[in-house]
Amino acid sequence: MSYRISVNLLEEKVSDSFLSNLTFIGDNIEKELEQWEHISKFINVNPVIRNVLMTSYDNDLDFYYDMKRVEQQLDTYSINTNIFAYVSSLVVMGNNGRNLLYGADANSLDIDRIKEQDWFSEVNDLNGQVMWLGIHKNIANYRTQNESVIALGRAIKGDKNDKIIGTLYLTFKESYFTGLLKNIELTDGGRLYIVDNRDHIVFDSDMLLLNEPFIGMEEIRAQEDKGYFLTEGARQEQLLLAHVPISKYDWRVVETVPYASLTKGTDGIFRNTLGVFLISFILTSIIWLFVSSHIVRPIRTLTNSMKKVQEGDWSVRVDIERPDEVGVMYKHFNFMIRRIQELFHSNLEEQEKKKNAEYKALQAQINPHFLYNTLNTIRWMAIIQKSDNIREVVEVLGRLLKNTIKHEGHFVTVEEELSNLRDYVYIQKIRYNNNFDVTYDVQDDLLGMPCIKFILQPIVENAIFHGIEPKEDSRGEIIVSVKRLDDELIIRVRDNGVGMSSEMLEELVKRMESPEASGGIGLSNVKERLKLTYGNSSDFHIRSEKNVFTEIEMIIPIAVSDLRLQESIEVK
Repeated sequence: MSYRISVNLLEEKVSDSFLSNLTFIGDNIEKELEQWEHISKFINVNPVIRNVLMTSYDNDLDFYYDMKRVEQQLDTYSINTNIFAYVSSLVVMGNNGRNLLYGADANSLDIDRIKEQDWFSEVNDLNGQVMWLGIHKNIANYRTQNESVIALGRAIKGDKNDKIIGTLYLTFKESYFTGLLKNIELTDGGRLYIVDNRDHIVFDSDMLLLNEPFIGMEEIRAQEDKGYFLTEGARQEQLLLAHVPISKYDWRVVETVPYASLTKGTDGIFRNTLGVFLISFILTSIIWLFVSSHIVRPIRTLTNSMKKVQEGDWSVRVDIERPDEVGVMYKHFNFMIRRIQELFHSNLEEQEKKKNAEYKALQAQINPHFLYNTLNTIRWMAIIQKSDNIREVVEVLGRLLKNTIKHEGHFVTVEEELSNLRDYVYIQKIRYNNNFDVTYDVQDDLLGMPCIKFILQPIVENAIFHGIEPKEDSRGEIIVSVKRLDDELIIRVRDNGVGMSSEMLEELVKRMESPEASGGIGLSNVKERLKLTYGNSSDFHIRSEKNVFTEIEMIIPIAVSDLRLQESIEVK
């Protein structure tokens, strides 16, 4: 009677390592059986053996000489493998009426009885495949008839059209497995079996049940794959039976272990485990009290301080000094709060400066003097020319003023900044009777790049008023270029006006760097806004040569500009 295992203790005892050992044994046996199949393959393809099986002999002498050649072939093959020592008999029964006999027990076999076996006709229908015949008594009339052997059969085919020319019957001694498995270590009281495809015992570690049917194969085959279960032995004792299949040959590796040996010492283990658990629990409680008083409580104090900071109380400080890591956390927390306060105030100051600069920029955009000059130009055009161009000037002026106030953020795209500049230049060219030209050298892929608004108009205005207007002998020219160099945007405004001497340029730079620098939306205003927005990542250069040129160069980082433009869009 068999029972399914339901006890956790047994599931732990019969672990993966237990079944892995059986799997290892099964894999080795499978490789050994493959070697016996290789012998059958050698016989099937050997030309000398095939020639003997396909020859019709007129006398026995010729057959005798050919048989000697066959024996030489087998002796030569046996040199390359050590399993030939276990061959009991190797018989090839030819369809030409001749039988090839090899092995110590081959001559004692009853060939006629072999041919009467059920498998003899079946093996010839397997298209040359090997048929394992399992373990059985030698089919002999004397001497070896009581010895157990393991056998296989195979049909031998000729060279042409796969015609069967004979049948191989190969047997080897059961001691082969004894030599193979003699060093296997088993659990105390355990027993190892190898069971063939006919459910007969091929190997028994106790050497008592060879060639006997294995009891319990029905339940083993019901599990299909490897597994284990409880069963009763011959003495009514409970056994744990574990099994692993040798799938290729439908054989099994089986091990039985007395249940008592698995549960032996369980009570002692339980008592020891309980004692260790109680001691561990006491030690853990003591450690927890220590951790709670020296670590958890200080960390809770730090957490409460953090919550107060989250609620807006920036005056919180933790005034506890400790030499350990918690003390370091306190010190870093206090430093972090002080640093955040400093950065907060610094940020407020920067925002205030930006607002002031933005206010100045907006104020300059609607400078009364600029509006007066523009409106005066429109008035004289109306009086003198009586032209519809007045409408165009008014539209440009309206668009310029509209673009000045519609952007609430600090950033616009290069394309929008250039659009504002063109409107401004249009009005100024009318005012100055079109005595200067403005050229734009801008890469198309940079039109969508972000930049600070109102940085080109003040520079161009400075070029017109201080560079082009004082120059009376030739036509003025202003070049506005926007280029990219690596991750930087290079913006240049160059005019061919009166320029500056080195002394004048040096004086201008000093005036711009002075804290009291002012002047509406002039160069100092643009430089200050670049510094407030980009910090040290931006740059502002002035180059000039008297009576030749003046060039303003602004360098701004593209990555920061992209981020600031996105923030500006989100604010809108």
